[in-house]
Amino acid sequence: MNKKSDIPNLTDKDYYFLSQNTYSSNKMKEAFKDRTPIESKSNKAYYVDKIKRDSDTGLDAYVFVQAKKKDGKWVKPDTPKNVVVAFAGTDPKNQFFQDVIDADGGNVVMGIDPKKKEHYIVEKDAKDTSKTLGKYNGTPTQDSMLSTGNYKLITKTSQIGQADNLVREVKQKYKGTSTVISTTGHSLGGAEAEYSAVNNNVYAVAFNSPSIVHLHSAEQQKKINNGEYDRSIKSIINPDDMVGAGWWNEYDRHNGTTIYTKDPELSNAVREARMQGDVFQQIGQNAGYFFQTAILGMPDTHWVGSNNFTFDENGNVQNIEGDELIYDKNLKAMLPPEVASGSGAIKVTPAVAKQLAQKVNAMINDLRTMKREAENAYQEHDAEINDLKHDTYRQVGHGLYDKLTLEDVNNTLKNLAQSFDKKGNPLFYDVHAEKAYIASLQNTISDLEDISRHLAQIAKDFKSKDKMLANWLKL
Repeated sequence: MNKKSDIPNLTDKDYYFLSQNTYSSNKMKEAFKDRTPIESKSNKAYYVDKIKRDSDTGLDAYVFVQAKKKDGKWVKPDTPKNVVVAFAGTDPKNQFFQDVIDADGGNVVMGIDPKKKEHYIVEKDAKDTSKTLGKYNGTPTQDSMLSTGNYKLITKTSQIGQADNLVREVKQKYKGTSTVISTTGHSLGGAEAEYSAVNNNVYAVAFNSPSIVHLHSAEQQKKINNGEYDRSIKSIINPDDMVGAGWWNEYDRHNGTTIYTKDPELSNAVREARMQGDVFQQIGQNAGYFFQTAILGMPDTHWVGSNNFTFDENGNVQNIEGDELIYDKNLKAMLPPEVASGSGAIKVTPAVAKQLAQKVNAMINDLRTMKREAENAYQEHDAEINDLKHDTYRQVGHGLYDKLTLEDVNNTLKNLAQSFDKKGNPLFYDVHAEKAYIASLQNTISDLEDISRHLAQIAKDFKSKDKMLANWLKL
């Protein structure tokens, strides 16, 4: 990253609490109006500092300022430790066209640029432009309205673009202070949190959010794919959820680190089963699964609720099936919650060290197979080219090839060849690239073998020290 994002001292559970509250609009309006904080079970409280809604685009955002205790009471500080911009997700009941059609369908699925501007008609002296008279489509009626001089045109981006602008405004407000800005949200709100976090270089935690990597510029996509935001953006996903894990195929990645709330092996098997049959069967099976889980909630895999997200005593997201480990999709490994969440409270145990060693060994075996297949592929290629060459030699001067000479064949092969072996024989691949590829595989295997040995030794040392301690204590 060009600039390192500040890491807030908030937990996954804190962001979950704020994401949940974005759906309680009446409660948030009252808290804003009465200037009273909302308090979580984690002994933290937040003031609703700003509500940003736009009926035209569907934007539904809240700026939360972390409160502090003074004389036993919550107060709103001038320079808060944390300010979180939280975004609500899709509201199909009240904002079907804005959320489902325009944002989910247009931006997230179809990839329409969130920064694309649309024209809207408003009264000339309108102060509140969050609700206009509608999009300007160039109809005779609209042109007639504009000709009276009582109306004017304004421009708006999509709600995802507006979310980005809001975070930029909040970041500018606290520029030069110790306040840490971050974003959060669920579903579409999580997508807005991730999008604005990348563009404004702030921390973000999203829940069951769709991947929106494709909405960024080519330069930003390159940074995302290089992992430059893995430490500052976290997508916490139920792997059974089609919105968060992938509508059709599984998403390649989110903007940062993707944390699955359980081992995705069974979820991936179910996904593969939905992809059986012809394209019409696949569409039917996937549409049926989405309707059953995301719409009917049978079972509910998407909502920001305790059935999809649970947390340990330190506020780190944990496995919803009760296992000790959660799945880091980027690393393709099951890890302890505190490690995956990056809370810093890393607890190394013999069991964890042994499991990581087993995972590394599996990776080593996969790489050995890749190396062996690559070497065989090149050898098979050389053998087939040699057979083809000699087969052509045998036909020179006969039948259709009566005017063809051996020199013609050799010159053609040399012209087409990308490289040559030590004997001067033509090769139709880059021999240097081949050697570099196989060497890189071997180097990676060697490095992983060292790591595996260290992990195994850690587990062994733990066991030895535990036994020694037991002898000392005569247990």
